[in-house]
Parts: sequence; C-alpha cells; structure tokens
Amino acid sequence: MSQVDAAADPYAGEGWREILGHGRWAPFLLICFGIWLHAADGLIVVTTIPAVVADIGGIAWTGWTFALYEVASIVAASLGGLAALRLGIGTATAGASAVFTLACALDALAPDMGVFLLGRLIQGFGGGVMVALFHIAVTRAFPERHWTRIYAWVSAVWGASALFGPLVGGLFAEAGLWRAAYWAFAAQALAVAVCSPFLLGNKASGVPVSSLRVPWRALVMLVPGVLGFAVASVVGSAGLAAVAAAIGIGFLGLFFHLDRREHTPLLPERSFSAAPVRAGLLMVLCFSIATISFSVYGPLLLVQIHHVSLLEAGYMVAIESVAWSVTAVTVGRVRPAGEPFCIKLGAVVIALGLAGFAISVPHGPLWAIALSATLQGGGFGLSWAFIARRVAAGAIEAERERAAGALPTTQMLSYSIGSALAAIVANGLGLALVTPVDRLQSIGFWIFFAFLPVTLPGFRAAWRLAR
Repeated sequence: MSQVDAAADPYAGEGWREILGHGRWAPFLLICFGIWLHAADGLIVVTTIPAVVADIGGIAWTGWTFALYEVASIVAASLGGLAALRLGIGTATAGASAVFTLACALDALAPDMGVFLLGRLIQGFGGGVMVALFHIAVTRAFPERHWTRIYAWVSAVWGASALFGPLVGGLFAEAGLWRAAYWAFAAQALAVAVCSPFLLGNKASGVPVSSLRVPWRALVMLVPGVLGFAVASVVGSAGLAAVAAAIGIGFLGLFFHLDRREHTPLLPERSFSAAPVRAGLLMVLCFSIATISFSVYGPLLLVQIHHVSLLEAGYMVAIESVAWSVTAVTVGRVRPAGEPFCIKLGAVVIALGLAGFAISVPHGPLWAIALSATLQGGGFGLSWAFIARRVAAGAIEAERERAAGALPTTQMLSYSIGSALAAIVANGLGLALVTPVDRLQSIGFWIFFAFLPVTLPGFRAAWRLAR
C-alpha cells in the first residue's frame, strides 16, 4: 500500500503487532483480566449460592446476594470517571481492586449470611469502579484509531466471563469448596491491584485536584434510586414492585437534576449536547432494558414449560454471551466507514431476537429459542464496540473519562431497571412457584413482547449515532 493510501486510511497495515506494540500488550491484558474479574465474579454466586446457604443459612436472603452487588456496582461505576481524574487511572484501579480483594476475603470467611451480604455489597462497590476504570483505561492507553478493536475484545471477554463465571463457581461448589472460589477471586484481584499502577500509569488529567469534589448530594439520590429497582426485582408482589420502581424513578430524577448543578458532575453533562454521546447512551439504555428478561426469567420458563434440566437452561442462556463474544471479535476489524451499518444492523438483530423470544419461549421449539438468543447476543456484539468508541470520541476532552465510564454504568443501571420491570410484568400475570403451563406461556409471551416498544427510541438513537 502506498504512503498516500496509508495516510488516507489510519488503519492501514495495523495488525495486532502494531496495536499492542510499544509495550501496550501489558495494559491490554490487564484490562481484559480486570473485565473478566468483575463479570465472572458477579456471576459465580449463581452456582455457589446453594452451597453457601447449605453451609451458613439465610436462604430467604439469597435474592439480595445479587441485588446488593448490582446496587453497589452501579453507584460505584458512576464514580469511575471522577476517581480517574482525582487519583490517576493506575492508583484508582489499584484502590478499587484492593477493595474487591478484601470483600472477596470477607465472603470467603463469612460465618453467616449477614457477613456474606456485606461482602457482596463491598464487592459490588470495588467491581463497579473497576469496570468503569477499565473502560476509561482504553482511552488512556491506546490511540483513538485502536479503540474499536480494543473495545471489541473487552466486549468479548465480558461475554466469555458470563459463560465461564458460573461454570467456575459450579466446579468449586460441586467439590464442596465454595469458600475457595472467593479466595481464588481475591487472589486475582490482588494481582490486579499490584500491577495497575505500573501498567496503567497515572498521567495527570490537567484538572486541579482541589476542584474535583465528590458530588455527595447527587450521589445520595442515586443510592435509593438504584435500590428501588433492586427491591422491585426481588419482591413477589406486582403492586409492591411497582411502588418500589416508582420510588426508584423519582430518586433517579433527583439524581440527574442535582448532578447537573454540581461543580464536578458524575455524568458528562457538557458532552450530552454532542449527538454521539447522547445517542450512544440512549441506545444502550433502551436495548439493555428491553433484553434482560431472558437472563432473569429464561431459565425458569425453559425448565417449567419445556422440561429441560437446569444445566441445559443455563447453556441456552449462555448462547447469548457466546454470540456476543464471537460477533464482537468478528466485526472488530471493520473500518470507520462500516461502523454506521454495524450499529444499525445490531439494533435490528437485537429486536429480532427479542421478538423471537416472545414467540419461541412459550411454544418452542428449543432450536428457535437458541436462534433468538444468538440473534440478541449477536446484535449487541455487532454494535457494542462502535457505540463505545463513538461515545468516548464524541465527548469533549475534559469529560472523556466520564463519558467512557458512563457506558458500563448505563448498561448496569439499564439491566437493573429492566429486571424490575420484568418482575412487575411476571408477578402481575401471576407467576408463582407452581404455575399452570398455560399461564406460564402467557407470561413467556408478554415478558418479552411488552418490551418491544422500549426498543423504538433505541432505534432512533441508533440511527442518530450512525450518522
């Protein structure tokens, strides 16, 4: 390729040797490992919790082992951009990893469910900051022309973690060593804490640290806002869930209102006027809310309607993660000219998967459910890396860290909201421990079909982002 062609195409000739050259392979591996750590640990509780409650009791509180982790993760992730600016990316990541390490150790030593839940809460806080910081680290460690490839691999690692995290937890649990699972993750987090300052660095942001104050008023509103959706996702009454979700919406509204007035906001306020940032975050919000139902209720419906085993149901859910990972890596080499097509196609494919679930989950066959999972995961894989790059690149320089950190925060918050809304639909339609098949089929239709309208603003945002 001529020098003129190379100048016109900044991607020209750049394989992984060039992308990871100049010592960038080390932060790349650390970023991928950190994403694995948060995503996999967030899910090992799925397969270790039966062994946990058999050992220390507290079966009535099992739902909160998930809810508290997610609440803390969302709140903490919102602080990622500010932490990077105040402490530097390396120090902030080391601190968050150290908190994560201590929390894993606390879970491993838990004598009862109360201590275990405290450990899960602290784990969520450390993990939430970590995942935001690793998204920010991509923009710090790599030139912008490489962001898409790196974000594609980050997305692939996230999907692989969702597949292998429960498997790892299951192996420990089957061996009667559930505490060892948390010790293992404590050791991994400790390694991240030790390596982060050396591999990620602490390049100054150029913003006076004295001006970077924590916006406590907004943060205080965010906690009950997220907690309201967490409560809505675990209570069994549709009425109580609706009240909890309404409270969550109210406090989230106050959070956004107060954050705009803060001297140091958590969100990239000035960058919201930029179309890529606003459209990218809205697209993630809508499609994440709309698609979480299968992860939450898919296994239950598959077991009770189609009489598959829990293991088989778990693998059906895992198909979505595998499709996300494979597709993300496949499209990672797409040039900027192809990004708009991938973003639009991703939105369409996600919606097709959601519509497919509404038809196939109630009535089958199983291959159609697997196809729907492939479409839904593949749609996210098609578009995620390009959404991430455009959101980060579209923000003003002073808010790039906040914009990059806002993406995983938005995703986690959306899943929390979607889980709460799915619970309202399911409980409102009479879901119970023993539910007639015809009722389950009705729930299986509406729990997916009811979310199709949520994708409409997501489509509009996708088309705006693709401009």
